[in-house]
Amino acid sequence: MKNVFTIIVISFVVLSTVHVRAEKTDYFFAPEIIFDSTIPTPEEFLGYEIGSRITEHSRINAYYEKLAELSDRTSLIEIGQTHEKRKLYVLIVSSSENIKNLDRYKEVRQRVRQGEKPDSPLIVFLGSAVHGNEISSSEAALLSAYYYVAAQNDFVKKQLEEGIYFIDPVRNPDGQERFASWVNSNTSVNTCNISQFDREHTEGWPRGRGNHYWFDLNRDWVNIVHPESKARVAFYQDWLPHVQADHHEMGTNSTFFFEPTDPDGNESRFVPQSTYQLNRLFADHYAKALDKIGSFYYTKESYDNKNPNFGSTYPDYNGGVGILFEQGSSRGLKQESDNGIVTLPFTVRNQLVTSIATVDAAIAHREALFDLQKEFFTPLRGREASKSYIIGDSYDLSRLHKFVQLLLDHRLEVYENSNDVTIDSVKYEKGKSYLIPAGQANSALVGIIFDDIKDYEDASKLGYGAGFSVAYSTGLSYNVTTSLSRGARIQALPQVYTGSLQPLEYAYLVDYRDSKSQQLLFRLLEEDILVKSAFKPFSISTDKGVKDFSYGSLLIPVKNQTISSSELYAILKELAEQEKIDIIPVSTGLNVKGVDLGSSAFKRIEKPKVLVVTGGDVSSLEAGEVWHLFDQQLKYPLVRVDFNVFGRVPLHEFNRIVFVSGNYSFLNESDIDNVKNWVRNGGVLITLNGASRWAITNKVVTARFAERPDTAAQKQDVNIRSRSFERFATSIFQTKIDLEHPLAFGLTSAKLPVVRESALFLAPSSNAVSVYTDDPLLNGYISAEHLERLKNSASILAYNSGRGSVILFAEDPLFRGIWDGTSRTFVNAVLFGNNISGR
Repeated sequence: MKNVFTIIVISFVVLSTVHVRAEKTDYFFAPEIIFDSTIPTPEEFLGYEIGSRITEHSRINAYYEKLAELSDRTSLIEIGQTHEKRKLYVLIVSSSENIKNLDRYKEVRQRVRQGEKPDSPLIVFLGSAVHGNEISSSEAALLSAYYYVAAQNDFVKKQLEEGIYFIDPVRNPDGQERFASWVNSNTSVNTCNISQFDREHTEGWPRGRGNHYWFDLNRDWVNIVHPESKARVAFYQDWLPHVQADHHEMGTNSTFFFEPTDPDGNESRFVPQSTYQLNRLFADHYAKALDKIGSFYYTKESYDNKNPNFGSTYPDYNGGVGILFEQGSSRGLKQESDNGIVTLPFTVRNQLVTSIATVDAAIAHREALFDLQKEFFTPLRGREASKSYIIGDSYDLSRLHKFVQLLLDHRLEVYENSNDVTIDSVKYEKGKSYLIPAGQANSALVGIIFDDIKDYEDASKLGYGAGFSVAYSTGLSYNVTTSLSRGARIQALPQVYTGSLQPLEYAYLVDYRDSKSQQLLFRLLEEDILVKSAFKPFSISTDKGVKDFSYGSLLIPVKNQTISSSELYAILKELAEQEKIDIIPVSTGLNVKGVDLGSSAFKRIEKPKVLVVTGGDVSSLEAGEVWHLFDQQLKYPLVRVDFNVFGRVPLHEFNRIVFVSGNYSFLNESDIDNVKNWVRNGGVLITLNGASRWAITNKVVTARFAERPDTAAQKQDVNIRSRSFERFATSIFQTKIDLEHPLAFGLTSAKLPVVRESALFLAPSSNAVSVYTDDPLLNGYISAEHLERLKNSASILAYNSGRGSVILFAEDPLFRGIWDGTSRTFVNAVLFGNNISGR
């Protein structure tokens, strides 16, 4: 095997003690390709050979700017910016004539949505490095751009006439820059260490895979939580490409993967079979390209083709063909592997030749790609054509409108609900609910967003997940109807905020059922405004009549503040306008029904001082979700403390500590005792997902794990592949939450869907705030053994300990930044954790 690999990578990898020799441009391209000498090669522009260092995102952008300056084959588009304000470029390459007509073709492409087959060039989207530390594809994007801009061969010119090609060189610039800095600053100058244990190859926490907030952007195509995704989805929907290539890296000991994936269990029921047939046809082109340069590869054995949040599957749900590529990574410049020595130039060349092969394959199967889009966007007929999803909320229009805006961002059809209607005891009000036709042109994307499948036949081939419903993540009530007539189609959401706050000298109230009230509350606490929360419901007269207020409603007294009434009014007016939420002035504390405003049922909300542990073996994904929540949504300061510093932190300076999933073995017995004492002295410890296991194991609380079923039940699932008992395919489940508990404040339905991917089962107890139902699976898969343990187990546990409390979540309530329903419970834990009732 070693000799074979030496032949593959030729002579540019010699001895481990010799620095890797990067390859000149002629290594990457076939000798028959003729290039325009007036166009600089990447090597000439950058001043170094590709593969001798990691090219930073800023330099890649600079090279693209130079190409756009020199060539009439190009148009360089800035589609958006990252959190760190890096430009998101897409280089459009085609014939000069096509470039002149881009605006016309962009308009023509929208006819696809009407089931037409418009006369336009082929559209191919080449995407790289959505995981910032998978950099061979971003280096290859320099070369593919050069190839299509500078190549003078007639067959290349013909391809440029027949198609428009988008090259997105770095889909995660913030993460890519982080990784480039790591490798470039840890690479030796005169030698190259190929050991997998060398610092160059062991990237530090949080690593470059995630974006600024450490999120995985390859799980965000449907969710659109981040600006990178918002920009990219908008660009994608503007053009509806026929093909999207999604280039990644995998473990160093692997070779090269391209689709098709395993058809058993990895094909979506919403996607036409012709999509997967094209995957198989394209595979022939990739095999020939890699055979030609002697590179090994494999297909079908792994990877998931169902999750719509992947860059390789989102196209499948939008009438295109998405293709995943995975290259065994050098994770630096050069590293040993089971297949021999892997070098960066070698990995770059594989990514390059498959990028070029994608265009070749698309040209070869042009008619089939156009036919696929026509088939895909033809509206459904029969019963499915009359079916619609109805979704609404009478109190939380902010959350409802956020979800509807997500649908609009994906260019889906949404209509007003013209009548008040009750379905399964849930009332959907006119103006506060919407209809989404299941049989609209893009029925596939609607189908997966409202997915309810839970009858997977082969559990061993579930891939990365089984439950994909975004609708459940909202926590909103929705149902299926075939009888309701649609109102007007929604083009833009109506403005809910009235903007009519008037000053009064008594008090102001905020309905906590509006999810924006949490953001408003944190802004008020940051301003040191005294705010109380209603632990009992009430009704009161306002200038707009009698209004009902539920659990958690906010009371802002005018008196006993540290500022004057006029200053308070000015702050409230400004924040109401910024957050677009109604604040209601009242002139009396005497309520029509329920407790009066002076009752002890109104409890002062403590200003949170929040710490989250980071670094080491702590989950960067979950820690990033906490950071993103506080910074982007709540706009409230959060202190991130690395694991190796935690033992030196004066805990008394904080009143909230958050532990996310991870390995907390760095905490010795003394550290754990300090945490327990801190809780007893009034602190609130919140543990998420795997951290709750740590809290129980270390006796921070007296909670127990749910018992395993008997061995007979366990044997029922021996055919399932050897999944760890710690994890299973991401799926969605139903819980029932106590609406009177402070952690549920603001929620209006006791039914609360949750997502989980870990096999942590908490035994039910009197301390349970939320429990799984007796039939919990909503979307996805769970084995018979796990199901028995999950039934009626606890989802959230809340314990008093001295003057403080410990709150355990069995799941990650902030999953991917999209689970708005469960995130409310986490925020409530931060706000009201010191006011939970002992049970």
